[in-house]
Amino acid sequence: MLDFNFSEDQEILRETAREFAKMVIAKNIPKMMSERRIPAEVFQGLAKMNFLGMNISEEYGGMNADAVTTGIVAEEIARADPTASIPVLFLVDNAWSYLISKYGSEDLKKDLLPKVVKGEAIVGIASTEPNFGSDIGSMTSRAVRNGDAYTLNGEKSYISLVRDIKERTGGYVTVVKTDMQKGTKGVTLFYLPYEEDKFDLTDLHEMGREGSSWGAFKFHDVNLGEKYIIGKENGGFKIIHEGFEFARALIAVISAGSAMKALENGSNYLKTRKAFGSELAKFQGLQFQLADNVARMEAARMMGYKALWTYDQEQRFHRISRFQVSKEVAIAKLISTTWAFDTINDALQWQGAFGYSKDCPEEWALRGIRSFQLAEGSREIMKVIIARETLGKEFIK
Repeated sequence: MLDFNFSEDQEILRETAREFAKMVIAKNIPKMMSERRIPAEVFQGLAKMNFLGMNISEEYGGMNADAVTTGIVAEEIARADPTASIPVLFLVDNAWSYLISKYGSEDLKKDLLPKVVKGEAIVGIASTEPNFGSDIGSMTSRAVRNGDAYTLNGEKSYISLVRDIKERTGGYVTVVKTDMQKGTKGVTLFYLPYEEDKFDLTDLHEMGREGSSWGAFKFHDVNLGEKYIIGKENGGFKIIHEGFEFARALIAVISAGSAMKALENGSNYLKTRKAFGSELAKFQGLQFQLADNVARMEAARMMGYKALWTYDQEQRFHRISRFQVSKEVAIAKLISTTWAFDTINDALQWQGAFGYSKDCPEEWALRGIRSFQLAEGSREIMKVIIARETLGKEFIK
């Protein structure tokens, strides 16, 4: 039988996260937008609340939180930050530190994970290259074995949190080739720590997400021991998708949370703004549009939590196949990011000229949420996954 209830502990966590988001995150949004960086108070607060590295085991200071519980916090953060900047930090740091917690060497976990939980290090993801987006098998970054160590060289682009990782220390779950002839079977994951003399950084400017840094970097002659491998040599392609799927499911819930906050703001405007002698909320055309958006976003939110639940079922209990997880996550991300953008756009439209102004939170949200239709796999990739798992691999080119 289906159970749509959160546990008592999860509901308490939601209230705690909501209060933190209201008292710390929401009040810092103007400062974040003017300075174009996440304020120290927010970052320190996330660490104090144990919201960084939530999924890391208690052995290293984490909460050992499941994916659904992580989604609850993500939703509350998204409602408080319409720019989607802080949600990006939250989802990236949690999804990819989890992958290290699961597949990293003991030496790496002992050195890195307590720092992540304390906010002393950030874990990012570096997979995209200038000429290869989601085509991991064609990338050119490589690691060459030299005895018990590896020398890494390559280039990554459109990477989140580059400035944050540089300033606060940390590194990237990085995809490289260890066998250039084997395609996806020659892919290995490394934790690539940031070293100033080994990295050439380039800042890129985003359409939105004012507080989140974004950029590209080249890394040259980085020497790493075996302890920095995540999983096994040439086994990275299979496990990197576990990180992507966690991040995609969080994006679905974040997008729904942001859109539902936009509906709240838009509804309040409709109830207070008058035209032709009546409140806008009394016009049936706007009521129907509102109803459609509420229905869509309730469905999208539910699909996001279903995706997180499915992820937990596979990761923690091995009750569901990886392929089923891939499909459920792809459905949730495709639906939520598409409908959220349309919903926020409608809420902006209801607010007339104010909606088009830089003072309107829905203007910030529209640009921020648009990024999630591309991040961690585009809408087109989500459709490929859904079609593949519905038709079978033999029908996909």
